[in-house]
Amino acid sequence: MKLLHYITALLLTASALTAQEIKLKDNIVYSGETPTFSYAKKSFNNELHVYKLNTKEPLVTMIVDNNNTESKVDDSKKMFFVQQNITVQSKNFREQKWDFLIALLLEEKVIDLQGNFDADNLKRFQSKYDEKDVNKTMR
Repeated sequence: MKLLHYITALLLTASALTAQEIKLKDNIVYSGETPTFSYAKKSFNNELHVYKLNTKEPLVTMIVDNNNTESKVDDSKKMFFVQQNITVQSKNFREQKWDFLIALLLEEKVIDLQGNFDADNLKRFQSKYDEKDVNKTMR
């Protein structure tokens, strides 16, 4: 019976950890009420640079890519994982806010709350979301 209670508690804790509430405020990324990362917005909010907390050690850079066109149909967002030299670009991200994308990285266990990467999860994330040639157009 105690084992059942432990398993139930473990499952409830695990489900609570996957539902991250992310807030961006005063150049700090908060997970719930806990400060987790630092960030800087650049290029009129078209770039978000995420760093380890209170450092300039880069974790990920996210960029809105408008393909130098007026049309929003071909827009996408790119994620550059600087230290791992990996890029993920997807049109599916174009309407998502920055906090959603950070929460997605945490949910997919690409990065933990201390700013550590899981290489296998990053590769899985890349294969799941990266659209190799987003800029291809039909002719």
